[in-house]
Amino acid sequence: MEDKNRTPEEEQKITAGQTEQTAENNEEPAEQAGNEKGGLPTRSCILMIAAGLYLLYTGYRLCENVLKGVDGGSWGFFAAGAGFFIVGAVILAVGVKNLIKKEKEKRESEEKERREHPQPAEAPEKKTMSIAERARLTEALSDREEETSGETTDGEENAGENSPEE
Repeated sequence: MEDKNRTPEEEQKITAGQTEQTAENNEEPAEQAGNEKGGLPTRSCILMIAAGLYLLYTGYRLCENVLKGVDGGSWGFFAAGAGFFIVGAVILAVGVKNLIKKEKEKRESEEKERREHPQPAEAPEKKTMSIAERARLTEALSDREEETSGETTDGEENAGENSPEE
């Protein structure tokens, strides 16, 4: 009954509110996906590699004992050793693959960072001058100024002497 008593403006507001709610619901998974890191952490990759190596070693030792005929070695141990060896090889391969992938992503992100924010070229080191060096520099500059000012005054005096007015 309430639906029939609503004005068209109220219907638009309700529809707009539903649209906003669905838009908010659609944004949440995108935000969650952006927060997740791709792949496994480096620590997990290293632990997988260690576990894979251990399983390879255990599988090898079990199979070796059966093949050498050591007391207590049976074909059941050989099968278990083969299973450990296979599982260890798979875990080792996955751990190495993820570690390489992680390092590659790290290098790419560093390269992208360098391209986006290039570091300015290092400015040459400022030379420090001693007080004596500064004094010599100011003397040399003042001597140059006197020479240049002396040339202009001499030129003006000579120009006056050669004038035809006198």
